[in-house]
Amino acid sequence: MSDTVTMSPIAGDADIAVVAALLADPTRADFLLTLSDGRALPAGELARTAGVAPSTASAHLARLVESGFVAVEPWGKHRYYRISSPALIAALEALAVIAPPSPCVRSINRTGPRRSTSRAPVTIISAAI
Repeated sequence: MSDTVTMSPIAGDADIAVVAALLADPTRADFLLTLSDGRALPAGELARTAGVAPSTASAHLARLVESGFVAVEPWGKHRYYRISSPALIAALEALAVIAPPSPCVRSINRTGPRRSTSRAPVTIISAAI
């Protein structure tokens, strides 16, 4: 089964579930948002910004390339990834208008922004006896 996305001029013919499945993963969404400014970046840089392992980044980038959302530009021994369509950037911007804010927390174990957990902060009370 291929997740290749083709742009359909007729909205009734669009299978938005395929697009939604690709965007539903936080790592892939982070990659697309990072690339939405028009830059082409290597996989390692995208992995660092998303706070994931390089192997995880490679797997997600392969899905985005297969879908046609992201194009690969070889440059010497490196491969740079960029969003393949201005229409995708416009769609991401439209989704950002209706999406809730994404809280970011930096962990000491990760270099990139991560989602916060739903746990309440712990307050330690010290009583002198």
